[in-house]
Amino acid sequence: MTTFDITDWSSWDQVWQQTHKQHGDQAITMWDSRAQSFAGNALGNAGKRRTEHVIGWLDQLGVRFEDATVLDIGSGPGAFAVPFALRSAQVTAVEPSSSMIELLHQHAHSHGVTIDAIEALLEDINVDHEGWNQAFDLVFASMIPAISSWQYLEKALKCARKYCFLSTFAGKREHNLIRELWPLLMGGEQPAMRLDIVYMLNLLYARQYQFDFRVFEEKREDTMEPEQALAYIMQLLPGFRIPIHTDTKQKVQSYIAETYPNVVPIRTATRFGQILVTL
Repeated sequence: MTTFDITDWSSWDQVWQQTHKQHGDQAITMWDSRAQSFAGNALGNAGKRRTEHVIGWLDQLGVRFEDATVLDIGSGPGAFAVPFALRSAQVTAVEPSSSMIELLHQHAHSHGVTIDAIEALLEDINVDHEGWNQAFDLVFASMIPAISSWQYLEKALKCARKYCFLSTFAGKREHNLIRELWPLLMGGEQPAMRLDIVYMLNLLYARQYQFDFRVFEEKREDTMEPEQALAYIMQLLPGFRIPIHTDTKQKVQSYIAETYPNVVPIRTATRFGQILVTL
């Protein structure tokens, strides 16, 4: 049994890195291939509700966007970057996927705003060279795999002058079809989700940062036709770290045809954690 001092920040950093390595890295090529479907979710009705939910919380905590400088790390298609700009913020977006950058520009143009987008990985950016040391009123990093250790969390904090927003999963990430397909595609039962905000939360606490924290849960119930569900699940598999082999699609298609020949139920429940660090 491994034990460590919970007040020692380096212990939290070590276990966080170990967990992330076990979980694996998101490939830029995967995000390029998922850009369109991801944008459909992030910019759709459910995504808009989540954006409003997050911005409402920031408003309650005193974050102001008018004339503020914002660094959106892992911006994707602009689910947050564009609303920030619509609130008169000057937004710089960092995103490693060229497909996401293209969608971000399209989304910004359709709303009449301009986003300064940089195609790069956070880990490849030299903060001092870019002149980003305490250059942004708000550093915003929502649901991104790039911040996976104190090294990268510190880099994000270093860029912030007033606030740093961080979010990721908080324990529960349930999907009925993933749970059902797991034994078929991976063998055994689906393991617990490894990406969890608990590491960031305790690391910041141990390093004596001042922050606000909350957890909320989103549930979804829907139905799809079998062919629609097949395409949906194939897009979803990489996000759950299920590798796609030559026979994966056939296995999923056969399972859906045998189990749900007419209508496929979709039931999800996900808990998210959010941290706002005040500097």
